[in-house]
Amino acid sequence: MADLMLSTPIRIRPHGSNTIRDVVTLRDASEILIDWPQAKRGPFYQAAREQIEAALNGDGGAAQAQEAFAALCNHAGVLVR
Repeated sequence: MADLMLSTPIRIRPHGSNTIRDVVTLRDASEILIDWPQAKRGPFYQAAREQIEAALNGDGGAAQAQEAFAALCNHAGVLVR
């Protein structure tokens, strides 16, 4: 599994946290998804998970995975602008 750098870091405030985290690699994003609350998993989560795993396995594009993760974070209200 490759650890691909994001073109720009994505800043998030994880659920239930006051801490801001900079997500700089797809592996970071994958770790965030592991801890994503079960009750908040839906189509955006599933799309991000599939895109990130595909990119990490060399079967998908990193840019698409980053976009899917950013969309999930924005939809969930954890994206810090």
